[in-house]
Amino acid sequence: MSDAHVFPIKWRKFRSSDAFLIDANVWLLLNGPAGLKRDIAAEYSSALVKMHAAQCEVFVDVLVLSEFVNRYSRYRFDIWKPTEEVTFKDFRSSTDYPPVAKDIANAVREILRMCQLVGPDLESIDVEALLADFEKNQRDFNDQLLAQMCRSKNLTLITHDGDFKGYEITVFTANGQMLEAGTG
Repeated sequence: MSDAHVFPIKWRKFRSSDAFLIDANVWLLLNGPAGLKRDIAAEYSSALVKMHAAQCEVFVDVLVLSEFVNRYSRYRFDIWKPTEEVTFKDFRSSTDYPPVAKDIANAVREILRMCQLVGPDLESIDVEALLADFEKNQRDFNDQLLAQMCRSKNLTLITHDGDFKGYEITVFTANGQMLEAGTG
């Protein structure tokens, strides 16, 4: 399996024929809790504006949305957590959680306003091959599914996640370590 083709997002000239899938880590930088914002978010924000101006197709899938919701919730839990004995379920059942859930739901609604929903063709996924690769290469299973969907639907991935090495997909990123390595 060859490596992903990794390119800097700031140099991309977007065209209306482009189709992108944006990963959860980028959405967390753009629409996540304030504590996750980094200077690098400006590169992704600029790219998103340029994608829309060029009328690119921008996609999100349920795996990305699920990861966004879960990571956003966990981040807010880590801030809220008064003692080590308190669990995430305690947080979700507390009176402090509904405003957090509302913030997250609004962030997801904003993402959905900017994207089209896409999903994998479940019938075409060779789950046994994914599991074999998962156990052999110690890969994130959701990353495997995202890469497979990008290949099958001819989507370019926009991610800040350095774990996309060997996925045979095109990746645009502002992740300097990925760019220095030349592969995800």
